[in-house]
Amino acid sequence: MRPFLVVYATRGGNTRQIAERVAGRIRSLAHEVQIQDARTEALPPLERYSAVVLAAGVHLGHHERAMVKFVRARRGELDQLPTVFLSVSPTEATAADVHRPDEVRLEDFVLETEWRPGRAVPVAGALTSGSRRAVTRLVMRKLLGHELEDEPAREVVFTDWAALNRVVDGLARDAVERSSKLPPTTPEPPMFCTAVEGAVLAP
Repeated sequence: MRPFLVVYATRGGNTRQIAERVAGRIRSLAHEVQIQDARTEALPPLERYSAVVLAAGVHLGHHERAMVKFVRARRGELDQLPTVFLSVSPTEATAADVHRPDEVRLEDFVLETEWRPGRAVPVAGALTSGSRRAVTRLVMRKLLGHELEDEPAREVVFTDWAALNRVVDGLARDAVERSSKLPPTTPEPPMFCTAVEGAVLAP
């Protein structure tokens, strides 16, 4: 079976951590996986992979531009594979984006990229100490039913890892089922047909 691919776009690093957890879950299911920053060097053709997970952080109501650029360039290939798109924000409605729910952000992403993922999942990320302004505290109290501590830890993580694992497990099942229906790959032909031919043609 071909390996899985996890591509992420992040600004503060939390989405990369989520992508690494996704990759770890895939490995725990006995599958190979490659993890890639959307900003780095070009990937080989996506037909080499069984499925693709895309994880993009949300900043001021918009997904990271690196992910938009990646999807625009690869949308034709993505349409041929099982895909999951993870939209990562501190909560499902952040202080900076309280009037833009996940459905609106996803539709903006679809319009920008002209691609719709097989499944889109909002993922609650983390709050770092530098992002906790008074307005953030107010929204957190409304959304989560409690106030953050006065002297918070460096990072507060809201990600539901069990729910995310279920999403990854479902993608893995879809990829395995799809792989079982694909025709077997043709092995590369040997350089020489026979040992005699090899002995004659080899330098």
